[in-house]
Amino acid sequence: LLEYKAQHGHTLIPRKYDKNPRLGIWVQVQRRSHRQKKLLSNRFLRLECIGFVWCTQRLNEANWELMFQSLLEYKAQHGHTLIPRKYDKNPRLGIWVQTQRKMHRNMHSNKKASSNRVLRLKAIGFAWYLVKRVPWESKINTATHWFQCFNCS
Repeated sequence: LLEYKAQHGHTLIPRKYDKNPRLGIWVQVQRRSHRQKKLLSNRFLRLECIGFVWCTQRLNEANWELMFQSLLEYKAQHGHTLIPRKYDKNPRLGIWVQTQRKMHRNMHSNKKASSNRVLRLKAIGFAWYLVKRVPWESKINTATHWFQCFNCS
């Protein structure tokens, strides 16, 4: 943990930290133990002394706002929100956009999602689906027309 902080300047180790997966899990366990009031006081003090971040909720909100601002900048520049998942100029934005779409689908499946965030994304004309969904009737009409034009039976 101290090596990570020396290198990165903080203790916000991702849960799935590729370079040291056990460290990411250990950090999550410390936070959970603290929330459940099971962390020994000497361990709490040692972590507190190095600036350990206990609550990541506010950081998640701040990160969402930063990504939303990046989305607004992208839309201002390109005129749309159809950001590919693998967006070279800002890979995190591509992944974030995909996550917002997934959360929107989950919200419609009675799963947890922030409706305030959804409303904000709708307000800027966020593209929830990458592929335009064409109604079945339209497709059958096109097929019927094609068959009639080319005398197919």
